[in-house]
Amino acid sequence: MVSFVGSFLSYLLLMVIIVCVAALGFALGRVLRKNKDAKTEKVNVSENAPGDTAADK
Repeated sequence: MVSFVGSFLSYLLLMVIIVCVAALGFALGRVLRKNKDAKTEKVNVSENAPGDTAADK
């Protein structure tokens, strides 16, 4: 019975580590995507400024 509990705890620890790595990856992905979207939005806004269009020139 002791070996079962030890094995169970070992796999439980492994599962916790895997979940933590997945959560960190998810959080990092969200942060990177948010930064990329902010940069893209900034570029799109500056490209569509009223005085910068080809029709105005």
